[in-house]
Amino acid sequence: MLATIWTDRLDSILVGPMWPATVLAALFLFYVVIALLGVVDLGMDADLDLDVPEIDASDLGADLSPDLAGEVTGEPMHSDWLGGTGAATLKVMNLDRVPLVVWLSVFSVLFWVISFVMWFQFDIRRYEPTILTSALLTIRNGVLGVIATKIFTWPMHRMLVPPTEFHASTLVGGTAVIETRQADSDFGRAKFATDAAPLLISVRTEGEIIPKGGRVVVLNYDRANKTYLVRADDPPKI
Repeated sequence: MLATIWTDRLDSILVGPMWPATVLAALFLFYVVIALLGVVDLGMDADLDLDVPEIDASDLGADLSPDLAGEVTGEPMHSDWLGGTGAATLKVMNLDRVPLVVWLSVFSVLFWVISFVMWFQFDIRRYEPTILTSALLTIRNGVLGVIATKIFTWPMHRMLVPPTEFHASTLVGGTAVIETRQADSDFGRAKFATDAAPLLISVRTEGEIIPKGGRVVVLNYDRANKTYLVRADDPPKI
């Protein structure tokens, strides 16, 4: 009798558009349980590091103000193929500040709740749980889930990472990581970590050649060329 009840319940949450939502929610629940046990690091303060294609082009940094104290020359770190639309989409969904794991956890719960309510309150009387129908209903529920996640993560968007203003003078003295094949006196791009999205800045050296992945120290800022003078960050000698 008990086995029959459990079988019926499992069948009800693994039918039609319910099964993708149930599988996703189960995976994240399992992940969170493992993380709470200390086996996996949730990576709450980790940056989303996407490889940026090498650009042998003119400086893309933007001068946001004629005053050095109020300008920042850099751009949010994202792959060029995403473009401005992709970056704007991430911001709209609060992914520019809310950690990806947190966002997906909230989404998986809301996605499951929306799928459950829509299926058992509306869809089950109108549609057969065929593959095509289930796929279309899953897409609809996913869109509703993204909207709901946007609403629910908005408070976290404001609390988790307070707005930070960066300008040229604050970047000087900091460290960055070379993102292009190399940085030299003619060309170079580096990733400067921030509390939110890392900045991709244009850098030059005084003749030194620093390969990709090398850590550098920002020495100065050239307003005329909108570039930062850097040198290799030598590891401390022991």
